[in-house]
Amino acid sequence: INGSVLAFTFGVSLLTGILFGLAPVVRAVRVDLNTSLKAGGRGGQSEGGLYLRRHRVRGLLVVSELALSLMLLIAAGLLVRSFVRLQSVPPGFTTDRLLTMQVVASDPKYRDDKAAANLFQQIDARVAHLSGVLAEGTVSALPLTGSVGWGGINVQGYTPPPGQELQVDMRIASSDYFRAMKIPLRKGRFFAEHDTPNSMDVVIIDEKFAQRFWPDGDPIGKHVWFDPKKPMTIVGVVGTVKQYGLGADTKIATYFPEQQTPDRGLYLVARTSFADPASLSSTIVQEIHSIDPTVVVYGIRTMQDRLYDSLARERFSSTMLAAFAVFALLLAAVGLYGVMSYLVTQSTRDIGVLVALGAHPSNIIGLVVRQGMELAAIGMFVGLTGAVALTRVMTSLLFGVSTTDAATFAAVVGLLAVVAFAATAIPAWRTTRIDPMVVLREE
Repeated sequence: INGSVLAFTFGVSLLTGILFGLAPVVRAVRVDLNTSLKAGGRGGQSEGGLYLRRHRVRGLLVVSELALSLMLLIAAGLLVRSFVRLQSVPPGFTTDRLLTMQVVASDPKYRDDKAAANLFQQIDARVAHLSGVLAEGTVSALPLTGSVGWGGINVQGYTPPPGQELQVDMRIASSDYFRAMKIPLRKGRFFAEHDTPNSMDVVIIDEKFAQRFWPDGDPIGKHVWFDPKKPMTIVGVVGTVKQYGLGADTKIATYFPEQQTPDRGLYLVARTSFADPASLSSTIVQEIHSIDPTVVVYGIRTMQDRLYDSLARERFSSTMLAAFAVFALLLAAVGLYGVMSYLVTQSTRDIGVLVALGAHPSNIIGLVVRQGMELAAIGMFVGLTGAVALTRVMTSLLFGVSTTDAATFAAVVGLLAVVAFAATAIPAWRTTRIDPMVVLREE
């Protein structure tokens, strides 16, 4: 909790209460008692009938509430639509029945690359044969977790601009990682057991990489390298994966075989036959510890949970803004209802006279509704103008939705119009219960 923010909020709330509390007092001081007493003699009514110009301050407050609620509703609507679009984005792999965990070879003996490679080779083989495990693999960084691996790379036939270096996403993966994640193979092959330190250095690239450098050709057999003396041969092309989030830009990616690029800390992924893959976690951990009890296993979670958490910021933003927008809408509806109810009460004499002179109740209802909807129309016009300006700063928060999305604007305006009509129609309907004889008798 930030103390400065709390103090500022308290100060603004206190100042707002004082200012709006003093407004009626100032207005009361300016009242002409003689005029007020004369008006009271006529049943407490002023001249002019049912007109909002006698209640400008109240009308202005209602217009402000309506404008603010419209702006918040549009902003919330855009975020909600963006969130829905984001959830429908394919991540490039299948998340159901997928268990993940982080495995770290902490013992100093695994500083030797060969020892680390042998350990994870054993883990892959043992876990893959467990009952209930359909496929298992390891990778240096899971998609959607924020884990990254960047590096400069050279591509056969490509010369970068002077002073620039081609940066790619780099991940170490086992031979069955792609099968476990159900990342599709587009061309070539996955890693195999014969991709060892003693064999040709190989690499798998993603589809975006292939489309950028070989849009009309076949990348299989082409070379990339970090060190010109150690070129790596492209043996496969896999589907593009949303590594950094469903809404993030997809970077071109490369995968290196686990046996040729050993690492002491990897993520293990296991595709299971169970609806709840977490039920297999203890079995997998026991199997790993049976190989070496010093191996650290933590961060055990399903991929569905990781996907859910990757959208936490977007979910929180849309939920909070939607809550504020609904609250503002309720305040605007209550404000409009209160003003129109007060207006009807203050105009009881005028309404009674109109009814006595033969005015049809529907005409009276139409008069009240029209004036209420005039307030709503002004508020919505101001709100739309403000919303167009407000949504311009929301570009970075939206995905797949324009800041001036017509469907969202139309839906919000329609919703606010319905709420405003309901808040106005109820006081208007009450005018039909006014007895003109009672009003005239009081006069």
